[in-house]
Amino acid sequence: AKTETAIWVALKSRISTLPGGLPIAWPGQTFTPPGVSPYLRVGRASASPLAQFIDNAKPHWRTGFVIVSLVQPLGQDVSVYDQIAAGIAEHFVDGTQMHYGHVCVTVPEYPHVQEGYEDNGFWTVPVSIPWRCFA
Repeated sequence: AKTETAIWVALKSRISTLPGGLPIAWPGQTFTPPGVSPYLRVGRASASPLAQFIDNAKPHWRTGFVIVSLVQPLGQDVSVYDQIAAGIAEHFVDGTQMHYGHVCVTVPEYPHVQEGYEDNGFWTVPVSIPWRCFA
């Protein structure tokens, strides 16, 4: 696989092992929210690769974020949603390594549980998970 694909597959494999078995809305895939049941929504962002060597075709530092958002119906105290989102963050504790092919993706610092917000009767809590790799 190309480097970008290997990074995504490594991250996706780890996300797939999150405890709780909630349905996941993956980027680029059709998803029908499960009515009034909770689910996870995944987004991603990356920075431009940073060359470390003068020579061409050498490895680059690659960095980015995966955002795993907990989406739950309204009606509970914010602390309940934050507690579940904190479990997502713990699944990606700093130092977590994910592998696919020739690529090792590492979580360099603890994920950030962001402030939640209301969206069409659901409370959404994004968890930003930083990643980096040298490939």
